Amino acid sequence: MDSNHQSNYKLSKTEKKFLRKQIKARHTLLRHEGIETVSYATQSLVVANGGLGNGVSRNQLLPVLEKCGLVDALLMPPNKPYSFARYKTTEESKRAYVTLNGKEVVDDLGQKIILYLNFVEKAQWKELRPQALPPGLMVVEEIISSEEEKMLLESVDWTEDTDNQNSQKSLKHRRVKHFGYEFHYENNNVDKDKPLPRGLPDICDSFLEKWLREAEKNLEVGIH
Repeated sequence: MDSNHQSNYKLSKTEKKFLRKQIKARHTLLRHEGIETVSYATQSLVVANGGLGNGVSRNQLLPVLEKCGLVDALLMPPNKPYSFARYKTTEESKRAYVTLNGKEVVDDLGQKIILYLNFVEKAQWKELRPQALPPGLMVVEEIISSEEEKMLLESVDWTEDTDNQNSQKSLKHRRVKHFGYEFHYENNNVDKDKPLPRGLPDICDSFLEKWLREAEKNLEVGIH
C-alpha cells in the first residue's frame, strides 16, 4: 500500500497485518543483508520471499513481475530468499509495488509464498554477483551460437510417450527431461543403479568434440 494514502482512511485489519509484515521484511533485509529500502518510488525493487533461497525460480517470478511492465533486469542471488527487479520506468515499478505487494505465488513444491516488495535506490548488481569461481573452473561465455542453441533445443523430442522414463512428470511449472539418470526431486539425488535407457542426443557429441579441440588449442597457446 502506498504510504501517501494511509492517512486518508482507516486501515482494515487485513491491511494492518500486511503492513506489519512488509515493515518486518524491510527490517530483516537491513539487519541481515544490509539492504536499505527507501520510502519513495524508484525503478528498483527488492522482492522479499521471491528468491532462489526459498524455492522461487526465475521462470516463476519473471512472468509475475512482467505483468506490471518491462523488467529491465532481474537479479536472483544464490541461496538468498529475495531478489531485485529493475523496471524500465518508475511508473512501472510503482505499479508492481501496488499490484504485487502481498501477492501469493506457489513454488515448485506446491507451497504458498507471499511476496513483499520495497523500493531501493539502486541494487548493487556487481557486488551481488556470485563469488569467485573455484580454482580450475573457467566460464566461457557465448560458447554456443544462436543457431547451435536452436539445434540443441530441437534435438529434444517432447513428442515421446509421457510414460517414457526420460520424461519427468512431477513438476507443475515446467517440463523437464532427464538424460543419463533420473533426478529425484524428493531427495535431490540420483539412483546410480538405475541408468536411463537412452543417452544424450547425438548432436551433443559434435559439440563436445568441438569444445575439446578448443580446450587443447588454448592449452597449447598457454604453454607457448
